[in-house]
Amino acid sequence: MMAHSNPAWVSAITADERTVGDEPPGDSPRAEASVSAEPSQDGRRDNWRFPSVLSSVRTMRQRLRGFLRNKTALSYDETEDLLLAASEAANNAVEHAQQPTEPFFEVSSDVDDEEVTVVVQDHGGWQQPTSPSYRGRGLAMMRALVNTTVTTRPHGTTVTMRSRWHRREAKAEDS
Repeated sequence: MMAHSNPAWVSAITADERTVGDEPPGDSPRAEASVSAEPSQDGRRDNWRFPSVLSSVRTMRQRLRGFLRNKTALSYDETEDLLLAASEAANNAVEHAQQPTEPFFEVSSDVDDEEVTVVVQDHGGWQQPTSPSYRGRGLAMMRALVNTTVTTRPHGTTVTMRSRWHRREAKAEDS
């Protein structure tokens, strides 16, 4: 399922586009100040650490989008699907990690010859919702968009998302 092919998804406001406290979207010094990146020497892997605030999700999405565009041959739709799934995982890391041992979430992206893997990890315990609500569809959405696995442990949840891709050279030869 392509994220932008459904107009309701395009116009929906995601949690990271809402303001946190009095911070205007995209202007949070807290989201920027603690971002760290550790790219691999070969450029096929990158790691980031973000503070657990909703405004960090926007910064994460920008960094991940740049990595995916420069290091993979994912189509626009595939890139946007993976970004939407990763954004949902990051929103969950911020909103649902209870009593985190560290007030951060980590994101890594790794490219091999066949696929790109994005991992989002938090450091808090999972809390099941106590009452039914209009929310709670994020995991199903992530799984519809990309190959997604979730590992929940007492001190953190790890969401692993994978999308297959083809090398740019192979695409250029087919054209």
